[in-house]
Amino acid sequence: MTARTFSVAAEDAAALSRALAGARAAVGSPTGGVVFASGSLATRAEEIARIAHLAWRSVPLVVVPAAGVITEAGEHEGVAAIAGVLWSGGASTLVIVPGDRETAPPGTASGATLGAALAAAREGGASSVAIFPRPDAAKPAALEAELATARGLTIFGGGTAGPAAVAVTAEGELVGGPYVGLATRKVAAPIVASSIAGRLLCEPAPVDAVEGAAILRIGGKPALEVLSRSADAVGPNTPAASLVLAALADGDGGRFVLRAIRGIDPERRAILVGEGVAVGTRIAFAVRDPARARADLEATARGVAEDARGSAPRFALCFTCAGRGQGLYGAPNVESRILRQRFAGLPIAGMASSFEIAPGSDGAARVHLYAAVIALFRSPS
Repeated sequence: MTARTFSVAAEDAAALSRALAGARAAVGSPTGGVVFASGSLATRAEEIARIAHLAWRSVPLVVVPAAGVITEAGEHEGVAAIAGVLWSGGASTLVIVPGDRETAPPGTASGATLGAALAAAREGGASSVAIFPRPDAAKPAALEAELATARGLTIFGGGTAGPAAVAVTAEGELVGGPYVGLATRKVAAPIVASSIAGRLLCEPAPVDAVEGAAILRIGGKPALEVLSRSADAVGPNTPAASLVLAALADGDGGRFVLRAIRGIDPERRAILVGEGVAVGTRIAFAVRDPARARADLEATARGVAEDARGSAPRFALCFTCAGRGQGLYGAPNVESRILRQRFAGLPIAGMASSFEIAPGSDGAARVHLYAAVIALFRSPS
């Protein structure tokens, strides 16, 4: 299993073609690839898909609109750029829930729902799926419910930056849709781990009562009271509903999944987080924090490297929230530098995403906000 990353900040087709051709020249018998496109290129996914097919030929691939692109060499934010990775080894199958008036090509893992498409990938022998949902395709709870039907698959990925991703078959047929991804077969599933950017403002406590999307009570107290006290820990002028995030405990290992607070209900002294928060869920409140984000990503990368001992890392995909990056750290290339230092010489490619997907403590995929996800592919040593 070999891989080569590429990155170029340019808009003209010739420059994009050269970058893609350079990767193809470096990888013998490629079996799959992903191209991430940011800035004005995010709206040109079909054009980039055709360029990629001409450069790579006979390789199933996905072009993903992104808020930014990343390789081990650095990050491009807010500019027109592409980045990605081409690899050899194993086999790849496109995973598609087609859009309106589109039909999935033969040989792809497809279905009318994401759950059906993932089931088709699993039945076809896939060990993992990198999935790229359009952000308006489903709310987090509904998306997690679809992902939970695909037990036995390692699922990870990120939401696109608005437009749908575009899949390209080995024959050059293009198809897009609300859910597009790439499944890997005949290779081990990657090691996948997530890191959050949230600093907890209070101790986690169980949700005592919910009504629809409203959380009514937490730890025996009105939910709005718990939120307000947490906001006070940040500062007296903190607008709680917009700056403070809900942190849902993921198992008993001290990990959390961040969710946006969508509103408050003063009459019921409740908070609105979204469907899917069950009674008994341990919840805290958090704020984005650059020091916490940096430390957690360093610890996550170290854990992934330790888990990979005894094997040979080949390449990694990474997905980091568009709310991180330079806007969070105040400096460029913070996360790519952390990954480069931990995985020296490893090809790494990824994107700034609208949300992130990674396995939770029970193995089922979870939807994250303000997270960074690492998926490390490796071969037996």
